[in-house]
Amino acid sequence: MAQLIFKRFTLNQRIQHILFFTSFILLAYTGFPLKFPESWWSGWMIASVGGFDNRTFIHHYSGLVMIGVSVYHVVFHILEKPRYDVLFNLNDIGDFTQQIKYFLRISDEHPRYGRYTFKQKIEYFGAGFGAVVMGFSGLLMWQPFEAMKYFPIGLVQIAGLFHTWEAVLASIAVFIGHFYDEHFDKFLNMSWWTGNIPEEELKHEHPLEYEEAMKNRPVGSMEDVHKEHVEHKQTNNLLIVGFARLVFTMVFLAICVWMVWMSYSILAEAVMTYVL
Repeated sequence: MAQLIFKRFTLNQRIQHILFFTSFILLAYTGFPLKFPESWWSGWMIASVGGFDNRTFIHHYSGLVMIGVSVYHVVFHILEKPRYDVLFNLNDIGDFTQQIKYFLRISDEHPRYGRYTFKQKIEYFGAGFGAVVMGFSGLLMWQPFEAMKYFPIGLVQIAGLFHTWEAVLASIAVFIGHFYDEHFDKFLNMSWWTGNIPEEELKHEHPLEYEEAMKNRPVGSMEDVHKEHVEHKQTNNLLIVGFARLVFTMVFLAICVWMVWMSYSILAEAVMTYVL
């Protein structure tokens, strides 16, 4: 059986994404043990990367990678060709309303998204905002005494608070929100690796983009679109995919519980420190 496969992400974009999420995961993995040093898992996580000195090295240079790829991303898109369809517009309000109706079964019609949904736009600009906050505050915390020569001591202290809260917020957004939307709900989504998206998924998730791609594709042209032959071995595929999804679900739920616990701990600490 042959199906159309559409090229959604270029190699350049995929490399940027891989560098960004790899540095993000390393930052979270090496950052949270420092915030919760008394927790049973903290010592294990630090030991797993070779000790505290290695933890510090990985955390600092993962931060530099994130800053570097973020700057490159902005420059790349400005110099290449700015995409204005990633910006928020009035259609997003209608899409949001229709999505709520679809979720509540008030309407059977799925929102007719273009290349980017309003949720993807929120995640995209949220990641950009987080990279700025985490990057600036992280650099101040890396060399606090040097930073105090150029910035007020209060700003350096506040940077530590912002760094912690943004780390928790970003982790919840990525490990719960992004994972659910792009991986759990679309399991197994490999577009981040291949850059490709199947016809049925593009037609359902981004119907306006699908219609535009089909309309602009010259007859007989395979540019950005190619046929993929799939041999269906339903029994084996169902077992493998089912087991993989079970494992992914267990990991996903464990991460959700961990994120909720950390959020509660930091919120309780903030209330005790700044309110009570």
